[in-house]
Amino acid sequence: MTREPDFDQLLTSWLDDGANVAPERFVWAALEDVERSAQRGAWRATLEGLLMHLKPAAPILGVAAIAVAGLALYVALGGPNIGTPTPRTITPGDLPQIILTDANAPDGLAVDATTTSEEALNMPLRDGTMPLTGFQDALMTNLNSTDAGGYVTWSAVYETAAQAEAAFDFLVAEHESDEGWGLEPLSPAPAFGDASVTYSGPAYSFDAARIHVWRVNNLLLAAVYVDASAVPDADANRLRTIAQGMDDRAH
Repeated sequence: MTREPDFDQLLTSWLDDGANVAPERFVWAALEDVERSAQRGAWRATLEGLLMHLKPAAPILGVAAIAVAGLALYVALGGPNIGTPTPRTITPGDLPQIILTDANAPDGLAVDATTTSEEALNMPLRDGTMPLTGFQDALMTNLNSTDAGGYVTWSAVYETAAQAEAAFDFLVAEHESDEGWGLEPLSPAPAFGDASVTYSGPAYSFDAARIHVWRVNNLLLAAVYVDASAVPDADANRLRTIAQGMDDRAH
């Protein structure tokens, strides 16, 4: 087998320099070859390396992609809204459990009057009649009532949320209009249900009142404290607790 005449001499010289050092003419030849070759971008080399790593996992990733696509299609075609509970539809039979009655009134509060049906529905108005489209029933209780004031819890249930929303808008307009109670909404105010408003001022033939009015789906609710002179902070705080309890029970 023949060799080039200077091969042994070159090999000996390279080994004398060390295994990690290449002869200079080999280095320059390699650099010239690199300049003549088309270079791949760094992003392409990185991407190809990533694909090589992912290749063994391709079947698993394919199954996961199909599962995600299937779930998205299921939701789009009417599957259940994950994390979004269906609103509870209130019935007239639910009203005694939602507002304050003798069965659920806190200590220190006693029901001394109960009003039902359309009479209860129209009680918050100064004059006129609440919308009756879809109206099913209403229930109101007076608690610790005296000539000086007391607490009131009120509810009215409609067949649909849209009908209750229209009645809520009417009730708000009656409280704020000059022909009604002429009240200004408080801000900031506690938020209850799907829509809510809070008022403070003279109303219902009393010099002072604190009024929470709100809607939960197809139900209207109100919690009221009235006083002959002013609404003490303790009563305003207690009223807010009453309203929060009613809102919790309506959900």
